Amino acid sequence: MRLVEAYAAATGLCAPALPWHSLRTPIADLGGALAFTSGALGKLAADVLLLSRTEIGEVSESTGGASSAMPHKANPARAVLIAAAARQVPALAGVLYGSLAAEDERPPGAWHAEWQPLREALRTVGGAADAAASLAEGLRVHPARMRENLDVTGGLIVSERLVAVLSDLVGRAAARAAVTSAAGRVDREGIALHEALSQEPALADAVSKDRVRALTDPAGYTGSAGTLVDRALRRPDGGPDMV
Repeated sequence: MRLVEAYAAATGLCAPALPWHSLRTPIADLGGALAFTSGALGKLAADVLLLSRTEIGEVSESTGGASSAMPHKANPARAVLIAAAARQVPALAGVLYGSLAAEDERPPGAWHAEWQPLREALRTVGGAADAAASLAEGLRVHPARMRENLDVTGGLIVSERLVAVLSDLVGRAAARAAVTSAAGRVDREGIALHEALSQEPALADAVSKDRVRALTDPAGYTGSAGTLVDRALRRPDGGPDMV
């Protein structure tokens, strides 16, 4: 035991309470942590893949991968790599969990089955983490395109807010009826929501056209987003808040 403790001290590791041959849970724990990490990184990649689509175009990688067929394309290569890892590692971790059911201290087949999946999981998650760091560092955000996407509905994206605000002025039933009627005109006639609302009789004497225009601007409907972002950036560990 003195040799084990000396080795642990020299390598900066913790001395195990029991011999590793008879304790497979640390291997499974590592596999679970790797699967969790790959999934967390995969969420980042999924968001980038979605938002970098041509029809959305709100973010892009700093240096995308070239396309073999289309010279103009810059594929989100890092996000693709990370997303692929997120789909592979959980299956590798499953093998490590399955190896917990071992009948002996050195069970034939059980601990041997751990070697390749553990190696692959470590390699894959390590590569994904490196790609995620580069992706985050060089991510390009396109606010103008974000604004264009917000304006696609002609203001309908803030209809819930309108009902809430206008309810204090004309009552909930009248507010909902007016917004529903105006929304129908936006769809049928292709006009902006603030124009349709300004023609609703129930709102004529209750709210000015300038106020209606301001209420239909998505930029003024961010709720607690700013506070939540600031709170997230202040967290020292980057983890969820504990109550």
